[in-house]
Amino acid sequence: MVLYHLPRSKNKVSMQILDYKLNYYIRTYRINSSGEAPIYLKILIQERKMELSTKQFIKPEDWDPINELVKEGITSVSKNQILGKLKVDLRQVITNLYMSGQEISIANIKDILGGGQTKKDYGLIEVVEEHNGQFEKQVGVLYSYGSYKNYKTSLSFLKEFIRSEYKTADLPLKKVNHKFCERFFIWLTTIKSCNQNGAGKHIQRLKKITNYAFMMSYVEDNPIRSYKLSFRTPMREALTWEEIGVLHKLKLVNPTLDHIRNLVLFQIYTGLAYADIKALSTEHLYKGVNGGIWLKMERTKTHNTFTLPILKPAQLILDQYITQPLVINAPIFKVMSNQKMNNNLKLIQQMAGISKRFHTHLFRHTFASTVTLQSGIPLETVSKMLGHSKITMTQIYARVGEMKIATDMKQLTKKLN
Repeated sequence: MVLYHLPRSKNKVSMQILDYKLNYYIRTYRINSSGEAPIYLKILIQERKMELSTKQFIKPEDWDPINELVKEGITSVSKNQILGKLKVDLRQVITNLYMSGQEISIANIKDILGGGQTKKDYGLIEVVEEHNGQFEKQVGVLYSYGSYKNYKTSLSFLKEFIRSEYKTADLPLKKVNHKFCERFFIWLTTIKSCNQNGAGKHIQRLKKITNYAFMMSYVEDNPIRSYKLSFRTPMREALTWEEIGVLHKLKLVNPTLDHIRNLVLFQIYTGLAYADIKALSTEHLYKGVNGGIWLKMERTKTHNTFTLPILKPAQLILDQYITQPLVINAPIFKVMSNQKMNNNLKLIQQMAGISKRFHTHLFRHTFASTVTLQSGIPLETVSKMLGHSKITMTQIYARVGEMKIATDMKQLTKKLN
C-alpha cells in the first residue's frame, strides 16, 4: 500500500511517499503442544521489517499461504474475520502515525492497538526464576533433578554476571541479545574458569529460557535464537581391562568400600548411570530371548527406554544383593549421596594405584568403550544398550584404544608373514 503525504511549506509543496506491505504467515518452527503454529503479521515499511503477533494459532495444514487465510472449516470464518479486522486497524494506525509525523514502530503500533496500555517489561532474572520454578514441578516426571540443578547453577551465574557487569540486580529481557551472550560467555570462561563446553551449556540453557519467554508472549521474538554455539568433542577416559582386573583383585576389608567396588563393577559391566543404579529393582529384570537374564528400564535422565543382557560378572554381583523373598519395586542396591560416593571412590582409586580420576561417569564410559566397542560390539547395539537417542552420542566413545590397535595390527602382521 502507498500513502502520499503533502506537507505544505510557505513557498512550495513537497510530496512524501510511504510504501508498505502487510503479509500474514505462520511460524511452523513454533508448533505448540496442540500441534498449532502461531499466525504472525509481517510489516514491511521502506525495507524495514517488523513482526506482530496476532495471538491466533492454526494447524499448518489448515493454512492457505497463497491467500494468507485459514482454509474453510469450523473456525475459519471467525479467525479470518479477526485477521481481516487486524489488517484494517493496522492500516489506520500506520496512516495516523505517518500523518502525525510519529515513528512507525512496533512499540507505537502495539500501544495504539492496545488502547494505550503499556506491556510489562520483564526482567531476565525474573523470567529465569519463573522458568526454574515451573521446571522444578516436572522433576521426576519429565526432567531429572540433575537438569534442574544445572538450571539453578545457570541462574546463580547470571545473577552474579549481571551484578558485576551491569551494576544492577536484573536486566530487561529485551537487552538479552548476541552481545549479551558474548559477554556472558567470556565472563564464564575467564572469571568462572568454565571450559568451552561448560560455558556453552550455560548459554544453551539461556537460549531455552528466552524461548520460554517468547512462548509465554513476554517478548515478541527470541533475539538469541540464531546465536551459534560450538562444542568440542571431549575425550572420554575409560579403564583398561588391566585396570578392571586390578579392581576385581583389590582386597577391601571395609564393607562400605567393598560395596562401592561392587557398584563400580556393576556399572562397568552394564553401563548404567548412577541415577539408574539407584532406581534399579527386580521389576527391571526378566528372562530374555537367549534364556539369560536381561535388564529393561527407562533412563532417569532422558526417559529413553533401553535393554541389555546381564553379563556374568554383573550377574554374580546381583546374586549377592537380591534376597528372598523378593520385595516388589524395592531398590536392589543401597546408594549414598554423590559427595560420599565420590569421597569413597577417591579412596578406592588410591588403593588400586590407578591414575585416572574415579567418578561414576568413568565406569559408564568403560562399558561403552573397553567392554563393548573395543570388544567388537557394533556401535548401533552399544547405542541401544546405553539408552542414547542419537548414535552420534555413542560415537564419542568410539575412539580406538592402543590395545585394540595392537590386536588388529597383530592379525595383519600374521597375514603379511
